[in-house]
Amino acid sequence: MKLITLAIITLLILPFTQADLIITEIMYRPVESSYYNEWIEIYNDGTESINITELILCSDNLFPGYINNTDDEIYLENNTEIEPNQYAIITDGGSGTDAYTNYIIHQDSIPLHTDAATLCTGLSDSGELISIYSNSELSDAVNYHPNWGGNGEGKSLCKLNNIWQDCEPTPGYSNEQETIQEFTIEITEFLPDPEGYDDAPMPQGEWIELYNHGEKELDLTDCKLKDKANHVLTISDTTTYSTKIKPNDYLVVYTNGKFGFLNNDGLEEIRLFTPQETQIEKITYTDSREGTSWSKNNNAWQLTRPTPGEENPKNPEKERESKIKIERVYLGNDESAKFGDYIRIRLSIYKGDETKESISTYLYRNDKKISKTTSFNIEKKYSNTTITIPLQIYANCNLDYPEGEYTLKVEGLNTKDEEKIKIKGITQNLCEKQVITKNMPSNNIITSETVINQDISPEQEIIYQSKNRKTTRRAIYFFSFILVLLTINLARKKWK
Repeated sequence: MKLITLAIITLLILPFTQADLIITEIMYRPVESSYYNEWIEIYNDGTESINITELILCSDNLFPGYINNTDDEIYLENNTEIEPNQYAIITDGGSGTDAYTNYIIHQDSIPLHTDAATLCTGLSDSGELISIYSNSELSDAVNYHPNWGGNGEGKSLCKLNNIWQDCEPTPGYSNEQETIQEFTIEITEFLPDPEGYDDAPMPQGEWIELYNHGEKELDLTDCKLKDKANHVLTISDTTTYSTKIKPNDYLVVYTNGKFGFLNNDGLEEIRLFTPQETQIEKITYTDSREGTSWSKNNNAWQLTRPTPGEENPKNPEKERESKIKIERVYLGNDESAKFGDYIRIRLSIYKGDETKESISTYLYRNDKKISKTTSFNIEKKYSNTTITIPLQIYANCNLDYPEGEYTLKVEGLNTKDEEKIKIKGITQNLCEKQVITKNMPSNNIITSETVINQDISPEQEIIYQSKNRKTTRRAIYFFSFILVLLTINLARKKWK
């Protein structure tokens, strides 16, 4: 009865107006600090533009743009009018507002701020009279009460079907509550800078992962994703393998050949919309890394290993580190090798968030190498590789190196692994000697001794690489064979 009486008194006090500019939503009790997060939404319900300089909220003048509480700078102050069927959001003057950080405010709404530190001397939790004037004439007014709605849990007080009620905040949007609530989806991961081409066909290239946290299956056909430049990516059978997403499941949307959707450098954003263009969510990011995705864990965004369509990594820091492990060195029955031997080494390698690609393997002792170097590359980030590689130990024909323990070292990707192996004896057929005797006219006999397969010096060592060298050699042999045939053919023609 008291509320009805209050409403009647308010109507008697306030003069009747033909309202073109109406108050449509009020955030008077935000979850965040009320000093910087209160706001009022107004709407131009008329057919003509309204000049911002002619507007007064309560007794305070309004100005274009909003003051950012973080840096005290004014943003988006270029608008001078509110067009027909357009919303405007009024925030605090003075030290500014955090509303544009903590709320999803429609990008087409007009930002306004007062010339006072608060809105209508502060939007009280117990109720407040709010009035908006245009050209010195009252356009609309409301004396709200907390029993109407918006009194906690992050809710706003909105005017829906001419009734003030409890609402989910929709600053700059139509106060249609069911539309957003039906779409129980959120962005949980996205890859703005994949390895390879950004606009590659799916499942390569850029992508955005969505998660359905509701209890019903959703059809996301014609939902839209937009970036900061307002490029549009529509969810359809050409951008995803299925437009339907089950409860507690993921759906990956691919750019699939669309160029320039997500920037790799500078500030960028992703906005998710319903088919009716109601914004569901907005994500802002900067400074991406190639081959690394942005993933949401416990409501915090981190750079992690890409996991499209799967649960995000729980320990992303650990997954960024590369690892090399020597699993086995294939030696003789006595678990030792000889100088001159080829040995095989089985490696297990995990490449994390690392730009380097090369891995090298060799034997050494006291900083002196006693083998050739085997090197190969691993290009793909966040990949596991198991590989067996060869390594040739120097023949040591001149006995430059003693028998004993040597260290096998595998290094690269900003990590390494080592293992001790025993070397004893020499592969004799690599150090065979030829004795050549020649009789000279003076009956002097000259004897020369030649060692076959002497050690190759480190400067001349041949490095094994993980490319198909046999194919290269075969190509050279084939080319040489063709040259020989051409030479024979030319010689035959010449002598005919």
